[in-house]
Amino acid sequence: MSRIKELLKSDDSILVFDIDGVLALLEFGEYRHYELDDRSWDIKVEAGENFYTEDKVSKKMQAFLKTKDKSKVYVITTVGSNNEYIFKKDFVKKYYDIEAENVYFVEKNIDKLDKLCEIKNKNKDVDNYKIVMIDDTVDILNYIMDNSDFSTVHISSFLDI
Repeated sequence: MSRIKELLKSDDSILVFDIDGVLALLEFGEYRHYELDDRSWDIKVEAGENFYTEDKVSKKMQAFLKTKDKSKVYVITTVGSNNEYIFKKDFVKKYYDIEAENVYFVEKNIDKLDKLCEIKNKNKDVDNYKIVMIDDTVDILNYIMDNSDFSTVHISSFLDI
């Protein structure tokens, strides 16, 4: 029997969230989850277009995080440009009250495991399984699962929490 929800609800767990599709609704297209290819996205973001606005906030995730100790809440997300870094950092601070020092950025999803290790180094007294990566990308969750003792949670676990 899965104990994932137990981990998510525990005050002892360190919760690490992705942004796109997890803390930000993946609703960037008019009738699709996404309309731009990555290069077009990067060009628009570098030109100053901020896609991380209030309408992308997950009210369910916002309510869930409202009760959490923010010193135990982190973010690891990919970025393609400096502006995207700024927009995402501002988004999670403004709408989820996550401190800038708890927000990590990577260029490739595979690098998320390295950042989880950094978080572990800041929280040496916490068992590895109590550090929980929450993502919507199964490939990265599988990579973390196969290469560490950290816990992994797909965003779908929040559908009925």
